[in-house]
Amino acid sequence: MNAPFGPDTLAIHADIGIEPDPDVAPPLHLATTFAADSPSGLVYSRADQPTRQRLEAVLGALEGGEAVTYASGQAATMAALLHFKPRQVAIGRGGYHLTHAAVESLRPFGVTAVALDAPLGPGDLVWLETPKNPTCELQDIAAHADRAHASGASLVVDSTFATPVLQNPLALGADVVMHSTTKFLSGHSDALGGVLVARAPDAAERLRQERTVSGAVPGALETWLTLRGVRTLAVRVRRQTETASRLAAWLEPRVARVWHLSLASHPGHSLSLRQMRGPGAILSIELRDEQSARALPERLKLIQSATSLGGVESLVEWRRRQDPEAAPTLLRISVGLEEPDDLIADFAQALG
Repeated sequence: MNAPFGPDTLAIHADIGIEPDPDVAPPLHLATTFAADSPSGLVYSRADQPTRQRLEAVLGALEGGEAVTYASGQAATMAALLHFKPRQVAIGRGGYHLTHAAVESLRPFGVTAVALDAPLGPGDLVWLETPKNPTCELQDIAAHADRAHASGASLVVDSTFATPVLQNPLALGADVVMHSTTKFLSGHSDALGGVLVARAPDAAERLRQERTVSGAVPGALETWLTLRGVRTLAVRVRRQTETASRLAAWLEPRVARVWHLSLASHPGHSLSLRQMRGPGAILSIELRDEQSARALPERLKLIQSATSLGGVESLVEWRRRQDPEAAPTLLRISVGLEEPDDLIADFAQALG
């Protein structure tokens, strides 16, 4: 199921017909093995299983490609790198630190990380994280796709911060889009997972075969929870984005700097208007010194101090606790579904 349905409809109905069961809510399949010569064609759950088929149908429809799910976002990142087997990975500075660690882990096998604007050749890989963790800086996906393909290279886009609600990298020329489904797609901070969505069906099939060999499949419960979360993805992301924009505007005159794409002061603001359908639910702020940045999370009453993002609850993190490259004055905020005025009041009392 794809066009002519819109993404909100696809999130709810794109998996219709995968199972004959008429239940309105999809069942949770726990079986690890299936009867020989089953009409479903299923054999062993490491290769495939019904709940995973349903989730992949929905995620593929939302991104306009074919989805392959994994046990974590990091597993999806490694799967993409091993799939393309690049000589060089052109990747910008900053962003999620464990993506850089994944590239570095392949150095003994001849893989080299180079600057994003380095010369490219056949078989190379361009890796974009846009919006970038934690400051939401952007890269022009279409421009990088044209440059990569002109050189015989491929393009992977980590679109975790945007979600398919706000951005569709495959439509802009990317070969594969990656998400940590742990974040907005599951949306409730209770299901670890990742996904690669490939534009080419044969690439998706190879990814599935490679996943069967690596064994990096998501568990049945995590898959089911993510499918349930995706049903409400659009309404959650739109509401979270609206609240984040309000909070960013309120914070901008009260702290040293605010990083949110809704603000004209953000370097990616203009590009976001062309490439995205909204500025997203993540923002970062910088305070005047490290001591203030480390203290603020403990002063907030409603917003919890924790890593991760994309859940229904708002979280704040002194980012350097997880990422040693982050500025010591920077805090990342994942905006949830609380009342906007309540979040603003919490920051007002904490900053006061």
